[in-house]
This record gives sequence, structure tokens and C-alpha cells, in this order.
Amino acid sequence: MYVIIVGLSGAGESISKTLLEHGHTVVVIDKDEERCKKFSSQYDTLVIHGDAAENDTLKDAGIEDADAVIAATGDDATNLMVISLAKGHGIKNLVALVREPEHTPLFKEVGAKIIVPDDVVSEYLFQKMQGVKDFIYLGDKDAEIFTVKIEKNSKIQIGKIKIPNDCTFLSVYRNGKLYTNLTKEFILESGDEVMIYASDPKQVRKIIEVLIENDLI
Repeated sequence: MYVIIVGLSGAGESISKTLLEHGHTVVVIDKDEERCKKFSSQYDTLVIHGDAAENDTLKDAGIEDADAVIAATGDDATNLMVISLAKGHGIKNLVALVREPEHTPLFKEVGAKIIVPDDVVSEYLFQKMQGVKDFIYLGDKDAEIFTVKIEKNSKIQIGKIKIPNDCTFLSVYRNGKLYTNLTKEFILESGDEVMIYASDPKQVRKIIEVLIENDLI
């Protein structure tokens, strides 16, 4: 994939490194010359010192060939301008970091996938604190799949755990074996890693509460 990333501070740098390490073609744009020099000394990729809110800069980055554009500067106005210009060039895969949540509707209007760093971090910390090992959102945060580890040996059947009706126990990983055809009689044991589907991310907290009430975590 050919990806243009605008902004080398924080998340932008991390995303750039991850994509490069996974073999993607990455072009980076940043207005800070020192950051550009540092990144180009570490990675063999095109780094442009310039203003991505200008069409000529995006053209220099190969916008016509890009599969995706990620706007990751610390300024929402700049990110919105970059996304708008990229959309004008026909780019379908648009991703933007949004610092102020109230700006979210503006980015949605131009079709950008949105990441609000503070929300992501706070949700990550909450879920980790509650014993959630891993989680992934489906769609535009329409649903969530997450994993919890059973810490206590309660020996309870799945059918007796009253999670919301539209949520489901998907699988259990136990001693190197994955169990997927879970019946109501399946008994959870200490050390089990349980994967659960929540039809709404807001239900995760309710599921966690139920697991705590059943002395599972």
C-alpha cells in the first residue's frame, strides 16, 4: 500500500514506522525540518519538508498514486485541510487524528476515519484496568470483540452467566487448545482466555460487571 502520512510528532511517527516495518510504501510530510532530518536518517523512505495543506506538496508526495492519506499533525485545522485536499484528489482511504472531539463532525462530513487519541487512551486504560487483555472495534465502533482472562476458579457454566442477549461468548483458549463450539454447559476455569462479542462497545462495562459478580475476574 502507498500511504502518505502528514505529521511526524507522536502518533504520526509511530504509524510511519509501523507501516514501513510491515513493508508498505510510505511518504512522510512535516513542516519541522529537524524532525524530517531525524526520520530520514533512520528510515529509507521519502521524507518531505513542507506544508501538506498546499496542493503542490501533496503532488510532490505522489498523491495521485496514493492508496491512503493519514493526517496526524497536532492541529485539527491542518488535518482537516489535508483530508479535504486528499479527497479532492480521489483518495478514498482517509484517516485523521482529531485532538478536539467537538471537531469530529467536520471530519465525518469529508468521509475521514477518525481517531481521537485521548478517547483511545482512556478506553484502553479502562479496559486494561478491568482485566481486558485485547480488544478490537468493528465498523465505526459499532461493535467490539474483546478477550478477558478468567482469574478465579469458579467452575461456572457459560449458560448461567447473564450477559446482554445480543452479546456472545465466541471462544475459549485453554492450555493451548481453542474451543469454539461453546454450549451453555461449557464450564469456565481459571486461566481460560475468553473471547466475547459485544454488539455495542458500551456493553463491555456491563459484561465486565457481570463477570465480576460471578467471581470470574
